[in-house]
Amino acid sequence: MPLGIRHIEILVSNLKKSMDFYLKLFSIIGWEKVNSNDFKYGDTKIYLKESKLPKRDMESKQFDKLGPRHTCFNASNTDMVNYVGKFLKDNNGKIIRGPLEVFNNWHPNGGYYTIDFYDPDGYILEVACKK
Repeated sequence: MPLGIRHIEILVSNLKKSMDFYLKLFSIIGWEKVNSNDFKYGDTKIYLKESKLPKRDMESKQFDKLGPRHTCFNASNTDMVNYVGKFLKDNNGKIIRGPLEVFNNWHPNGGYYTIDFYDPDGYILEVACKK
């Protein structure tokens, strides 16, 4: 078995709503649906599981819980990042920033093209590529 992440389980408040969102998002970035609530790219799988835990509060930005802050998915090119942006705009997605080229401490000369956004439960996702 190669090194890397084997799978990630994401707890969601409404499985149908989240499946609709992730099915559209993952079809854009090349992930495939493999079971009723599972997606796969290479050897990495993402499972969605409905939970009755309290939903994150996107309006007050109460994201100070322990755990991952966001998940970034690689895009093959800037067109893919732009298409994710179009999907989000067409479906009233909550975009944090982008699509845009980023200049920061990690990319002082730019060359990093990204979009950051929320999924239906307030998880922060990013789709990015080298420009």
